[in-house]
Amino acid sequence: MEKLAKLCSILFHPLILLNFGLFSVLRYHPYYVSKFYDTHFYTISMFIAVNTLVMPLLSLFLLKKFGFIDDFYISNPKQRLLPYGILVLLLGFTMYQLNKIELNGLPIIFMGASAVCLILNIIINTRYTISTHAIGAGGFIALYAYLSVHQHVSSFNPFLIASILATGISLWSRLFLNAHTERQIYSGLALGFSVVYFFLLLF
Repeated sequence: MEKLAKLCSILFHPLILLNFGLFSVLRYHPYYVSKFYDTHFYTISMFIAVNTLVMPLLSLFLLKKFGFIDDFYISNPKQRLLPYGILVLLLGFTMYQLNKIELNGLPIIFMGASAVCLILNIIINTRYTISTHAIGAGGFIALYAYLSVHQHVSSFNPFLIASILATGISLWSRLFLNAHTERQIYSGLALGFSVVYFFLLLF
C-alpha cells in the first residue's frame, strides 16, 4: 500500500494537475476550440509544459544537487521559498508570453491564481505547515466547478467528477504516508479552492 500511496502522490502532483487543467481548457472549452487549430494547441501545450512542468522539475534537481533542499519532496517547509519562488517566476513568464499571443482568459487566470496560492503557501509555511498537494487539488476542483456550475459548460461535467475522485486519492496518499495531518490537508484544500474560484469569478 505504501508504494501505491507514493505512486498516487506522484501522479496527482500539483504540477501535473496544473498542466492537466490548462490542457483540458485549451482542448475542450468551446472558445479555445474555435480559436486554435490542432497545431496551435500542441505548440502552446508544449510551451506551457516546458515552463510549468519540465523547468520546475529541472530546478528541483539542481537545488537538490547543490544542497538547497534535502529531498525532491521538499519535506522541510523552510526550504520551500526558493523552489516555490522559481515556480512563481516561471508562471509569471508563461502568463506574459501567452498574453503576447492574445491567449487571454481562463488559462492565464488559472495560472495567476496558482501563483497566488504558491505565494500564500510560502507565507503560511513560515509559521504553519500546509499541504501543497491539497492546495493544488483544491484549485483543480475549483477550475472544473467554475466551468461546470458557473459557466454551464457541460463538456466539463465529467472532469469535475474526475477531479473530485483524483483529489480524494491524492489526499488519501498524503495522509497514508504521514506527510501531513488532516488539519493541514483540509486547510490546504480550502485555500486552493477558495483562491482559484474567487479569481475565476472576479476576472
